[in-house]
Amino acid sequence: MSFVIFLAKVYIIILLLRSVCSKQELVFNPLGKVLAKLTNPILPAKNSNKFIALWIFGIVIITSLISAVSTNITEFSSKFLASFTNYVYFFMVSYVAFMIIGSLGNRPIGGGITSLCFRLGLPWVKITRMFIPISSGKIVIPAIITVYILSSFLLLLVNTLVSLLVLKTIGNTVEILVSIMASGAYNLFNLLFYMSVILGIRALISWVSPDPRNMLVQFIYVITEPVLEPLRKLIPPVGFIDFSALIAILGFYFSSIILKGLVTPFV
Repeated sequence: MSFVIFLAKVYIIILLLRSVCSKQELVFNPLGKVLAKLTNPILPAKNSNKFIALWIFGIVIITSLISAVSTNITEFSSKFLASFTNYVYFFMVSYVAFMIIGSLGNRPIGGGITSLCFRLGLPWVKITRMFIPISSGKIVIPAIITVYILSSFLLLLVNTLVSLLVLKTIGNTVEILVSIMASGAYNLFNLLFYMSVILGIRALISWVSPDPRNMLVQFIYVITEPVLEPLRKLIPPVGFIDFSALIAILGFYFSSIILKGLVTPFV
C-alpha cells in the first residue's frame, strides 16, 4: 500500500504542474508535452483544469480509505486520520519546494520547471503579502512559515473533529498542536536531507560532462547552483576538485540530522 500511495503522490505532483500550464505550453513546451501525455487520458478536452482538483481530492480520499480498512470504527478513524495527516504534510512540503524552486526562476538555467513551480507557489506568496507586504526577494521564508502554520492548524482542526465525532472527547489541545507543529517541522527538515542527496548527484554528474539541455540536468543545476555559487567564492576549487560541493553536502546532511533531532521529542 505504501508503494501505491507513493505513486499517488507522484501523480498528484504531475497534476499540479499540469494545472498551471497554458494551452500553448501543453503543445509546444517539452515539459508541457510530457505532462499532457501523462494526464490527457483522464481529463476532458475542454476545461480540463476544473477537473484536476477533483482528481487530486479523489486520489487523496480513495487511497486514504483503502489504507484505513479495518473492522472497527475507532481503528478505521485512526488509520484514515494518519493517512490524511501524511497527505497534508506531503502538500506542505511540496508547496515549500515549489516556492523555493520558483524563486530561482530568474536564473539563466532551469527553463520551464522553475516557471511552473513559481506559479504553484504564487498563491501562498499572495496570501502572505496580505499580512506582510514585503518585496519579492524576501517573501519566500515568510510564505514558507505561512504554509507551515496553516497546515498545522488544519491538522489540529481535523484532529479535534475526529476526537469529537469518534472518541466523543477532546484531548489536550496544546499537546496535540505542539506535536503537529513538531511533525511539520520534522517533514520540512527532511528537505535539507533531500538537498544533500541532490548535491551529491550534482557532484557525481560533474565528472561525466552531462548534456546541459537535459531536463533532469537543468533541474539539478537550478536547485544546487544558488548554494554552490556563494560557497565557491569562499572556497575556490583546488585544481579539478570542488570542495564547495562536499562542504554543502555535509552541511545540509548534518543540519537535517541535528534539526530533526531537536523536534523529535515533541513529535
